Amino acid sequence: MDKITIKNISNATVSLYVPEIKLNRDLIPGRAISVSKEEYDDLTFDPGFNSLVKTHYLSIEGIEENDEVEVIKDVFTKEDINKMLDSQDITAFAKFIPTAAPAEKETVVDLAVEKGITNSGFVALIKKYCGRDVIELINMRH
Repeated sequence: MDKITIKNISNATVSLYVPEIKLNRDLIPGRAISVSKEEYDDLTFDPGFNSLVKTHYLSIEGIEENDEVEVIKDVFTKEDINKMLDSQDITAFAKFIPTAAPAEKETVVDLAVEKGITNSGFVALIKKYCGRDVIELINMRH
């Protein structure tokens, strides 16, 4: 029986609680769990799980395309976003941020504050698409 891996690719802790299949797990950022095909099939009926996949909090590996909850493309992990911010690649960032999922936007804001990003291009894009003022958040942090 093939195992399916569910991984938290967001910057937040995600809780999976489905009593019908006796699943109660907290996934910290980067943590992955394996589930059986039957457990995965049961999870696909849970609207909360589907929402977590759709908004890019969770990624699923080891499943065939025709069995996926929803075909999700262009998922950016914390490492991908880190690379854009570290290299100051404003072009790639400008292409990514307008279509970013809520989990990715949260990660962008958290990383920008953590890294002290004050580049006006990044700050303006984050404010426009995420609704957060990075400069103000950095000041509050100090």
